[in-house]
Amino acid sequence: MKEHEKVLVVEDEFVTGLEIRARLEDLGYDVPDILDNGEDAVKKVGELHPDIMIMDITLKGEMTGIEAADIIRKKYYIPVIYLTAHSDEATVQKAIHSEPFGYLIKPLEERALHTTIRMALYKHAMDKALVESEKRYRAIAELSENIIFILNPDYSVAYLNSFGKDYFHVPDMTAAPDMHAIFPPDLLTTLEEQAKTVFEFGGSLRVTHSFTYQEEEVWLDSTIVPVMADDGGEGVNGVIQVVGQINDISSMVRIEKEIRNKGIEQIEQNMEQFLILNDQIRNPLAIIASLASMSESKENNDILDQVKRIDNLVNQLDKGWIQSDAVRNFLLKHYKMGKKD
Repeated sequence: MKEHEKVLVVEDEFVTGLEIRARLEDLGYDVPDILDNGEDAVKKVGELHPDIMIMDITLKGEMTGIEAADIIRKKYYIPVIYLTAHSDEATVQKAIHSEPFGYLIKPLEERALHTTIRMALYKHAMDKALVESEKRYRAIAELSENIIFILNPDYSVAYLNSFGKDYFHVPDMTAAPDMHAIFPPDLLTTLEEQAKTVFEFGGSLRVTHSFTYQEEEVWLDSTIVPVMADDGGEGVNGVIQVVGQINDISSMVRIEKEIRNKGIEQIEQNMEQFLILNDQIRNPLAIIASLASMSESKENNDILDQVKRIDNLVNQLDKGWIQSDAVRNFLLKHYKMGKKD
């Protein structure tokens, strides 16, 4: 416990308020004031900045303790512990809906008072750390040049970063819209199936989606991961939400296709050159070999030896042509590119 944590008391009974202050000071807390109505409580919180408040549900004035606590929670995010002599179900339900950090019944027990304050301060500190952590992660998501989204188990979109809103032309979201209101129809079917698989089985899943968007072929690389409940007992099979990241890889795919096109075009050009060289070399070689064979002499034998060497080189060109033709046929079969025979 930090030194002299401030507890603001809001109690409409003067004597009870003094008793609470005495007990709190005995426990080491600082009590800067005792108020008896909700209007003053809302005003004083901004001036005194207490660490925690003890609020009677029934107060003087027009504002109830529950109404005052709700305003304080939203405006100042200060934890409030309710204090009341009433323990009926209707009162308890009203108090629960206003998200208090604790609930005390009169007459107070000192041990219950101290324990409830410590638990409320601890819970508040954890909630505050979680909110700050969420803010940091959200800031990172907002800086990302990928689409980042969070889906609830009912497939409503809990979060979509600014890049995603711009990409899909989505206005500011005031509530959690359904997936159908965010993602284009041609993407929705496969993306919803991907999310469903993650919800059902709990593992991450990466899928490449290909579809037409705004009259253009688009390729999106999508990874969805589960957010698991701490106890594994909530949500769908323990998955309370899924987080997705989508990266537009359309430019990369188009470049790869262009490279394949250029590659097969070069192969086809090489094949044409091989055929030309074959015709331009083999035909004269055949004539030279025929003339040299007409008479036996040392010079003609030397000519025939050179013709054989050149013919071997042409055979190697033939092998290159055959290899190029095999590569070309492979590309034609798998990528549907190139000139068909």
